[in-house]
Amino acid sequence: MGSVYVEQPPFVTGAQENPKTLQCTLKQNSYNWMYWYRQREGRELEGLFNSVGDGPGTNFTAEPMTALRSNTKWDLTWRSLSLSDSAVYYCACSTAQ
Repeated sequence: MGSVYVEQPPFVTGAQENPKTLQCTLKQNSYNWMYWYRQREGRELEGLFNSVGDGPGTNFTAEPMTALRSNTKWDLTWRSLSLSDSAVYYCACSTAQ
């Protein structure tokens, strides 16, 4: 199996209380599942969303953010940024859940 990767910006910044979108791009369209994870400083990695096709992702957190997938694009959007959103965010893909 060849290399597969997703592409996302190395960092994003935004003003508090403003909306922000972080976009991940899948470089091959043969992977059904896509995921968003977050790791806050000093904390464990936590799952935020998953998706098995186009449309909104399944949310695993009560935080005010959404995830929307369209083909190879997988967007994570905050309606209103806060300091607690400061973290490292990871996008991932898989052929199975």
